[in-house]
Amino acid sequence: MTIQEELAQKQTELRAKITEARKAVADKADNADSLMTEVRDYESDIKKLKELVDAMPDTIDEEDKGDDKGDNKPDDSQPTPPANPDDDQQRSHEEEKEARSMPQPVGKTPKKEYRDLLNEFLHSKGEKREGITSTDVGAVIPEEIIYNPEAAIDTVTDLSSLVTKTAVTTAKGTYPILKRASTTLPTVAELAKNPDLGKPEFTDVEWAVDTYRGYIPVSQESIADAQVDLVALVSNWVNQVKVNTSNEKIAAVLSKFTAKSATSATLVDDLKTIKNTAFDPAYNLSWVVTASAYNALDLLKDTTGRPLLQEEIGSATGTTLFGKPLTVVEDTAFGGTEGSKQLFIGDLKRASLYANRADAAVRWVDNDVYGQLLQGVLRFGVSAADSDAGVFVTITDTPSSGE
Repeated sequence: MTIQEELAQKQTELRAKITEARKAVADKADNADSLMTEVRDYESDIKKLKELVDAMPDTIDEEDKGDDKGDNKPDDSQPTPPANPDDDQQRSHEEEKEARSMPQPVGKTPKKEYRDLLNEFLHSKGEKREGITSTDVGAVIPEEIIYNPEAAIDTVTDLSSLVTKTAVTTAKGTYPILKRASTTLPTVAELAKNPDLGKPEFTDVEWAVDTYRGYIPVSQESIADAQVDLVALVSNWVNQVKVNTSNEKIAAVLSKFTAKSATSATLVDDLKTIKNTAFDPAYNLSWVVTASAYNALDLLKDTTGRPLLQEEIGSATGTTLFGKPLTVVEDTAFGGTEGSKQLFIGDLKRASLYANRADAAVRWVDNDVYGQLLQGVLRFGVSAADSDAGVFVTITDTPSSGE
């Protein structure tokens, strides 16, 4: 097999291997990495073969001249036939075409030709649109072959899953909450008439629904060129925005409960006192703390040297403080700044009411921007329910002058 034939065979095998690797990456197959390695090996082999082919004409001339004249020196008197310009032009065109079809390394942008620029102009209709474009999602659009992107790490806790969440059908209304019973059953003689126990007491919680919505355009070029489901990736991002929205409103309500303070020097005693004395024992208490408050608590140890924060498999969040579940939110969740040490302790189910009217994600095609529009819609209202069901604590470095 000649070098030219071997080169042609390698190029054919490379094209097949690229197709196989693309399919493996799209299917998230286990052998995707090994296939990509094989593609790079083929590219290296082809590059070496091309170098040999480029050096072959001179070598062949020397061999041919040696066969014809033995040990005689080559005859320089015979002029070298001029190169055919058409052959050079055809070879250059084929090499350029082949170079464009080869996979490009990630992060390297091949030089665009006039027809490529014209094609982009036609796709964008001569306009520069806001929203997600092919440039914005370059991490998921392959130049030839690229790893599948990972979605952004989800560190957001959905507070709406911890409070009382009820579906509503109107824009506003009231929600009755039954107060804790304080009466007892009286002693009654046999066959005597039942005494009146009185009526159960309810607290009517007023709620009103607000609408929160927005959309983001995604260009059709981005959707078509991405190796992953770009629409699903952006939809997950929109859902995180929706969680951020509901968390902000719930945290704002929690921060309005009875305010108390605790100092860093006596933090353990202060928090234990609040937990033990500020609530009816019937309440199911839990903690919602900012990241900075969590750090302060995580550094504390009891008299035996054991950390106050304990890991518990049965807990929804995996961490407990004084035997009660603990949830961590960002420092700014309760309206504070970075470094704010704030926390809520109480019965979240009774402390806050989340009136859910609508939670939707809408997707439609917009021909004007040659893309798809992804919309997130929330209609809900958050209200404080049982005013005795929570306490909002601020941790300070200096003792408070009084509460």
